[in-house]
Amino acid sequence: MTRLSTQAASPPPGLVIVLNGTSSSGKSTLARCLQDRWSGPLLDAGLDRHLSMLPRHYLGPAWPEVYRYALATDGTIAAISLGPVGRSLHRAMHRAVAAMARTGADVVVDHVILDRWTATDLIGALDGVPTTLVGVRLGEPELSRRERAREIRTLGQAAAQLPVVHAHVSYDLEVDTARLSAEEAADAVLRWLAEKPRG
Repeated sequence: MTRLSTQAASPPPGLVIVLNGTSSSGKSTLARCLQDRWSGPLLDAGLDRHLSMLPRHYLGPAWPEVYRYALATDGTIAAISLGPVGRSLHRAMHRAVAAMARTGADVVVDHVILDRWTATDLIGALDGVPTTLVGVRLGEPELSRRERAREIRTLGQAAAQLPVVHAHVSYDLEVDTARLSAEEAADAVLRWLAEKPRG
């Protein structure tokens, strides 16, 4: 008697688009524009969505367990590093994104890569998954202006990220959100993908 397999053939992996840049650089808006233009479902699995999964305690008093701020003498943020909970969250996020893609889903991820460990862990988790790395650039003073306009942001956070966020990643393409609208940046990403098909 022939037994039928209960396992369906695995689909080819989906595409992961990583948008890396400082906070307030326009990554989330760019991700939404890509979703609007995508031919099918494009899952948004960015850093803020994963941070929102944490218990409220870690978004308040225990925030230094997620991100640690080193302050300058004038009280501004001089540097940001991952705390132990932040590092664990990043590991989980990278592997969750990879798991989504391995089911055939296309995924966009807005990220803030602060150090070499984060970059290495991300690339390792996505091994074998088609991935496009996009640098989302925005310099001063526009970066600080946008940050001030967003009341929920910690002032000085973006400026502290700026010296390191692009230091550990080699990009497939970069977009400058000071020159391009979110729609124009999304179109630039889509053009690049059309010219460089997956596989």
